[in-house]
Amino acid sequence: MKVCAAFVSIIILLAAALFPQASPAPIGADTTVCCFSYTSRKLPQSHVKDYFYTSSKCSQPAVVFITRKDREVCANPDARWVKEYVNALELQ
Repeated sequence: MKVCAAFVSIIILLAAALFPQASPAPIGADTTVCCFSYTSRKLPQSHVKDYFYTSSKCSQPAVVFITRKDREVCANPDARWVKEYVNALELQ
């Protein structure tokens, strides 16, 4: 019986060492938005209600415009129209 208890203890210790514990971050905590392509068309400015820049963790920089219908549209931050929209939104 002592051998069986020792064997079970060893198995439990090995399992604890081999399987890492779960991350302390809550589920869904990483909400990083990244863009892998930009819109090919200029959005109507009246359709845009807000914007944000993508994280520096993303492979390419982007401005994400949020439309009146709550859609997210990726845009090139170097495009002139994008800069104009960002400036206009900042002045609101």
